[in-house]
Amino acid sequence: MFINWHRKLVRWFIGIVGGTLVGLWIALHVLSSAPQLQAKLIDTLNANLDAEVELQSFEVSSFPTLRIHGSGLKLRLKNQENPAPFIEIRHFEVSGGLFGLMKRQRRFSSVDLEGLRITIPPHTPDDKGAGGKAATAVTGPVLIDHVNARDAELILVPKDPRKEPKIWAIHGLALESVGFNRSMPFTATLTNPIPTGEIATKGSFGPWVKGSPGMTPVSGRYTFDRADLNTIHGIGGILKSAGDFSGRLADIDVRGHTSTPDFRIDVGGTPVPLETDFHALVDGTNGNTYLKEVHATLQETPIEASGEIESQPGVKGRTVKLDIVIKNGRIQDVLRLAVKAKQPVMLGRIALQAKLLLPPGKTPVVDRLDLDGRFALEQTHFTDEGVQLQIATLSQRSQGKKPEDAPKKVYSDMQGRFVLRDGTLRLNPVGFDVPGASVQLTGTYGLRNQQLDFAGTLKMEASASKAMGGLKGILIKPFDPLLHDKDGKGALVPITIKGPREEPKFGLQWGKVFK
Repeated sequence: MFINWHRKLVRWFIGIVGGTLVGLWIALHVLSSAPQLQAKLIDTLNANLDAEVELQSFEVSSFPTLRIHGSGLKLRLKNQENPAPFIEIRHFEVSGGLFGLMKRQRRFSSVDLEGLRITIPPHTPDDKGAGGKAATAVTGPVLIDHVNARDAELILVPKDPRKEPKIWAIHGLALESVGFNRSMPFTATLTNPIPTGEIATKGSFGPWVKGSPGMTPVSGRYTFDRADLNTIHGIGGILKSAGDFSGRLADIDVRGHTSTPDFRIDVGGTPVPLETDFHALVDGTNGNTYLKEVHATLQETPIEASGEIESQPGVKGRTVKLDIVIKNGRIQDVLRLAVKAKQPVMLGRIALQAKLLLPPGKTPVVDRLDLDGRFALEQTHFTDEGVQLQIATLSQRSQGKKPEDAPKKVYSDMQGRFVLRDGTLRLNPVGFDVPGASVQLTGTYGLRNQQLDFAGTLKMEASASKAMGGLKGILIKPFDPLLHDKDGKGALVPITIKGPREEPKFGLQWGKVFK
């Protein structure tokens, strides 16, 4: 009796469970027929992305597990001006569990995408309103457990239609716990176009903002390895960087560190190590970067900078605008980067304040670079023995001393205003002081031909005849009254400095003497 009852209970249980599973399969088969699921997919995307959806093909297999295959999926934001779809997917495959799809909110276990292309349009007039939508978004249910994308591209469309878009090749993208109204963890590896290099990033994305994707929140951490600065015309070196980012696609706050052990510019100087810590705002919809703070070290010279790197209407590429400050640097570090020489031309301390403008282009940096500012050099001396000997001789003669008694090193100070434009450095004026003498000059120095062309005055403690000494001093003594300074102490001589940097020639402007 008990055995028969037990057998009946087992049969009833098997029958109930079997019947339930058969009923679920039949219900699933009805609910997952291609036309209904295709319509549901399009309705969901339309509602949550505020988009118009196209779908070329759609197939469903429901046994033993639900699998959906589709191709040619395109989403266009409503009222978007850019003709390219916002999202394109060449092929996708969706898999889901039985019970997950029977719930009111359907849930899939995984989605695999091939040929994903995301095109971010420029700012729209309703950005402010879209931000309000993001603020009111609430955490919603998970629609997909895992999303994996291969062979993907992220394209940023500039405001100016004449400019080419920026394209990032995304080798791998993985999203977890995907839903429209929630923040989604992600990992990605991609190739940065300029400078060319590999980026690995991990963070969170969303919730999605309908109508204005640029307002979608994003945050995380990145590493940027082996970025080839040679792909930026005019500079070179291999850069690596790491940092954190947060904000919205159109307004990303980035803080990080860069290291370039062989930074160089195309003037032809020696590569110099460059390290930076920076805080920047990046507009993810157009690639413009606004540098809030940059703390850099060029070899051993600290540099502070701020400014912007942005596109200009009708101009291909980006223009760099920076405010630069050096408070206590080494002149040799700067010269090593800029001047062709086996060793630095000069050693000493430098302070500098300047505005830098570098427009885009394929001409050398030295021809495009525009610098305008002031500088001061302290306790400097030239490394070339010939130049240093001339400076030491000038110092001795200016004090009325014998040139042969000149010390091997004579330290000098220099200060002035400068403008670097079209490959030519213009100094107007520049003051140069050594013991016993003060020089005031105006003129130019060609960075390419390394030619000096300066004119100005030399003020000495001694009279002209005493400075010259010997027979020349006797011959020039009658001219001392003409060469005396206004205060009657020492000589004031109009001079020129011309010729190549390595062998400058000092001359006297006799016309000004008699005038």
